[in-house]
Amino acid sequence: MRPLAVVVVALLAIVLMAGRGRAQPAVIAPMPSESVKVNEEPPAPTGKPSKTMPGWNALWGELPKSTADLRIALAEIERAEAATRIAWGAVLPTINGTGTLTYSSRPIVSGGILVGGATLNAQLSATQSLINFRAWHQIGTTHVLEEVANLEVHEVRRRLGLQLARAAASITAASRLAEGNRASLLLAIDRLVLTRKRLLAGVGDARDLVRAQQDVATARAVIAPNDESLLQAEEALATILGTTGSVGLAIDLEALEREVKTFCGEAPATTDKERLDVTIAKKRIEVAERNVNDITLKFVPTLTASASAGMVGRAFEGPFAPQWSVSAILQIPLFDGGVRYGEKRDRLALVEQARARALQAEVASLVERAQARRALSVAEAAQTSAKEARDLAAEADRLAKAAYAAGIGTNFDLIDAGRRLRDAETQLVLRDLDLARARLALPFVEGTCAGVAK
Repeated sequence: MRPLAVVVVALLAIVLMAGRGRAQPAVIAPMPSESVKVNEEPPAPTGKPSKTMPGWNALWGELPKSTADLRIALAEIERAEAATRIAWGAVLPTINGTGTLTYSSRPIVSGGILVGGATLNAQLSATQSLINFRAWHQIGTTHVLEEVANLEVHEVRRRLGLQLARAAASITAASRLAEGNRASLLLAIDRLVLTRKRLLAGVGDARDLVRAQQDVATARAVIAPNDESLLQAEEALATILGTTGSVGLAIDLEALEREVKTFCGEAPATTDKERLDVTIAKKRIEVAERNVNDITLKFVPTLTASASAGMVGRAFEGPFAPQWSVSAILQIPLFDGGVRYGEKRDRLALVEQARARALQAEVASLVERAQARRALSVAEAAQTSAKEARDLAAEADRLAKAAYAAGIGTNFDLIDAGRRLRDAETQLVLRDLDLARARLALPFVEGTCAGVAK
């Protein structure tokens, strides 16, 4: 029986090997069921902002009305001018008039006259500082603070201009990207329609249809997030302007660049002039040093003259006796417990802090200027490469459509070319945004924009 079993096993092995060697029938992917669908409706338009501005000049005109930073800076000028007026009060004469009505139950002697009952005492006094070096020094300090406050307004305008330019560029780029995404979705829908026509003609299978539907779904998926980015950019612009809601722009990147260039004027040949924030920081060193001298002048004597004249007598009856006095007051500060020495040490420390901040501002200014110049050259190179890639992707998409319509290319080639074109368009918009932001920011970063001083 053993030889028979061996023969049977050998025959079974031969049969199995023969079965494995046979060609398997091709498996055709079934057509998708009716439940597998994709939204093929045209994309909805973008939402309208609460307010639309026609261009840069309109945006700049809105700044003084509600922007908090600018309003605060303008109020600081008022405070500096008020401080100057207060400082003048220490050197200008002071004149006061007083009147005292007194009633006494028994006669009293006042001014050499026996009076009783109701007594009226009227007096006019004047005081004039003759020697007060500290007061005059304080006036000079307040004038420097006025200069700083005026420079701060221009510096706030420079920073707001930079924020405004970047926000405006972001809005125009996001708006352009939203339009491009909608155009890409329409092209994806066209590819889906073309795929259906090929399937009806008996070319292709269900995988081509699903692939085209996936392309439509992918193109639609980026629309809502980009619309939200556009809305956030419009809300950021509204925040800069100090208003609620969203603020849009009815202008493209190229027109925005032209308006900002006109607003800022021609850039100077050299940008060696220090930026306003550096000038302000150096002015604050001067203020700190003057504050040290202010404490030093506390050791200097002061001389003040005062005079008074008046009359006293029975109220509403008389007679009234005249009286007057003249005095000079010399005040010599000898010792105050060491307060002035402590104040001077504190002011000297503030001088060192002001010098450190000035150095920090100068270094930051130089770095920002260098980075802004490099960003412009890098953005120009990247934009050129992105434009070339977009043009090539557009040509590849055109050729893929033509080949597919003629029955030569495959559905995979068609969808892949469309996807690459969509990505290339997005990258070009982003590189255009980078270039526009670099161009718009450069005059504000350099501190050469003449429009901020108007």
